[in-house]
Amino acid sequence: MKKKKHLLIFIIIGICILAIIGYVMRWDIYFLITSKGINEKGGDITITNAKIWTGDTLDPWKSSMTIKDGKIIAMDDKEPTGDVIDAKGKLIVPGFWDAHCHPHSPYILTSPEAPTLFGAKTPEEVLDRLRDYVDEHPEDKFPRLFGWMSGLFKEGENPTRQMIDSIVSDKPVYLVHHGGHSHWVNTKALELTGALEKDPPDMRGDGFIERDPATGLATGYMEETEYAATHGLMINLVKKVKPYTFEEQVIIQQLILEEYPKVGVTSIWTKCGDIDNTRVYEQILKNNSLPVRVCLDNMFTYYSEIPDIKKFFDRANEIKNSDLPENFLRADIIKVFIDLPIKGWIWMSEPYADGSGDSGKPAYEMDYFKKQMYEADKLGLQINISVYGDKALNECLNTLEEIINNNPQRERRHMIEHAEFVKDEDIPRFKELGVIVSMNPISSYPDEGFQKDFISYYGKQRLTDIFNRYYDLIKSGAVVTSGSDFPLAPMDPLIGMHILVNGTDIDGKPSLWPFKLLTVEEALITYTVNPPYANFAEDRLGKLKAGYDADFVILSEDILSPDFKIERLVKVKVNLTILNGHIVYEDFSDDEKVIDFKD
Repeated sequence: MKKKKHLLIFIIIGICILAIIGYVMRWDIYFLITSKGINEKGGDITITNAKIWTGDTLDPWKSSMTIKDGKIIAMDDKEPTGDVIDAKGKLIVPGFWDAHCHPHSPYILTSPEAPTLFGAKTPEEVLDRLRDYVDEHPEDKFPRLFGWMSGLFKEGENPTRQMIDSIVSDKPVYLVHHGGHSHWVNTKALELTGALEKDPPDMRGDGFIERDPATGLATGYMEETEYAATHGLMINLVKKVKPYTFEEQVIIQQLILEEYPKVGVTSIWTKCGDIDNTRVYEQILKNNSLPVRVCLDNMFTYYSEIPDIKKFFDRANEIKNSDLPENFLRADIIKVFIDLPIKGWIWMSEPYADGSGDSGKPAYEMDYFKKQMYEADKLGLQINISVYGDKALNECLNTLEEIINNNPQRERRHMIEHAEFVKDEDIPRFKELGVIVSMNPISSYPDEGFQKDFISYYGKQRLTDIFNRYYDLIKSGAVVTSGSDFPLAPMDPLIGMHILVNGTDIDGKPSLWPFKLLTVEEALITYTVNPPYANFAEDRLGKLKAGYDADFVILSEDILSPDFKIERLVKVKVNLTILNGHIVYEDFSDDEKVIDFKD
C-alpha cells in the first residue's frame, strides 16, 4: 500500500502562500475572496443509479436522492433536478462522524511541516528527524514534533534535555509522546517556562517534572504538565512565543479540517476545546468555508475554576444566538476528567498486574469532581467525561445517576469517553441512565510496545474480559459512537471499522489481546447513525431520508454486500463526499488508496 507523509507535513506550503497574500491586503477581504461558499447556502443535487444505505432500519435501501438547498427533499424521485450525479450503482452511506478527535491540537503539538516521530525505533532516530527538520527550517522559532514511543527507552530510563540540546540549544524544542501525556523538552524550553530549577508555582494537580536528584534541575522529561490543554507548561510557551497570528491559525485549522472530507467525514466532535480555539472555528464559519460540522467541547482542567463553567455556557450561547449559518458549530459541551490514561492514574477496582499493589487514583477529589458535574448539568451543558479504569467508570455512573435524581429533569445524553475497562455489572447502566459511550477503535491496536506495557500493567485476563467492550455495550442497547483520537491515530473511519470488524491492524496483524468483533453494519452505525443522536441532531443527520441534511459519502466498494471481503475495508476509498449538498471532495480515479499515517 502506498504511503505518504503525514498530512501536517505539507500544510505549511499553503500557509506560506496564503499568509503572504493575507499580509498584503486586509484579512477580511482575503477571507471574503477565498470563501468556499459551502455553509451559508446549501447545494442542489440529484443522485441517481445508486445503492443508498439510509441508516433507517425501517426503510434501509433507496436508489436515488434529490437535494434542494442542502436538504434531502425526496428519495427515489423519478424527476431529477439540479446537478445530476450518476452513482453507477455504487454504495452511498450517511456522512461519517469522527466522534472523538483533537484537530486543533496539531498546530500546538507539532510544527506544521515537521515529520512525525511514529515508527522511530531508537532515540537516535528521533534526534535524526529533529536534526533534519531544523536544518531545513531554520525559520521555525519553536520546533515541535509529535509521536515518539515509550519503547525507545529501557525500563526506568527517560529522555533528557541534553539529548535535544546536542541538536538545538538556542530555541525551545518540544517533542510530544504519541499518547499526548508525556513530553520531552530541551533546556531552552525549560528556561523560558521558569521550570528548569523548580516547578512553576501555578502547576496544579500531579503534573510531574522529573529532576536530577543531585542538582535539582529538570531532566527534560515531564508528564501531565500539559493536562490543562490550553494552560499547560509548553502550550502556554507556544502562546508566548506566538509562532502564528490568529489569521494564520485560521488558515492552518482550515487546512487540517479539509483533510476530513477526503476520508468521508462530514462531522467532528472535538475533545480539547476552549474559548480561544472556538474563535478560530467561528472565523472559518464566518468565511463560509467550514468543511465539516463541528461540536466543540470546553475542557475543565486543573487550571480551571468552577466559575469557568458559566463562561463556557455563556460563550456557547453567544454562538447559538449569533447570525452564523445554523447547525455547523456547537459549543455547549464540557469535558471533565475522572482519571487519566497513564499508569498510576488509570483508576482500577483491583491492583495492576505488575505487583506494585497500585490501583490508580482519581484525577480530583471526588467531591470536587461532583461539584464540576453538578454545576455543568445545572446550567444545561452536555458533559463528556474522560474515563479509563473500571473503578473510575463505576464512580462516574454513580455520579451521573445521582445528578439525574437530584437536578431538574431534562433530556441529557451525557457521554463517557474511552470507557476502556467496563465490568459486567456496569454494562446495562448505560442504557438505563441514557449515557452515551464514545470509544476509539485504535485503542485495540496501539503500538506493539504499548500493548506489551498494557499487558504488564493490567494483565491478559483483565484485557480479555473487560477491555474495549464495543460488542457487549452495543448488544446491551447502549448508544456507542466511534472516534479516531486524531492526531494520536489516523482520522480515517474505515481504518477504525477495519479494526472493529477484523480485529487486526491494517496489515492483518492481530492484537495481543482478543475482543469480540462487530459486523460491518454494526461498526458503520457507530460512525454514522449514533453520533448525531449523541449530538441531539438525530432529526437531521445520520440518516438519508427526506427532511435531513444532505451529508453523505460514495464509497469505491460495497462494504455492506454479503460478498464483500471484510479484510479489504481499510483499502476502500471515498469517491465523493457531500456536505450541505455541496461536493467537498471527489476522487473517482483508479489510484490505490493512500494511508495517511507514517509507520
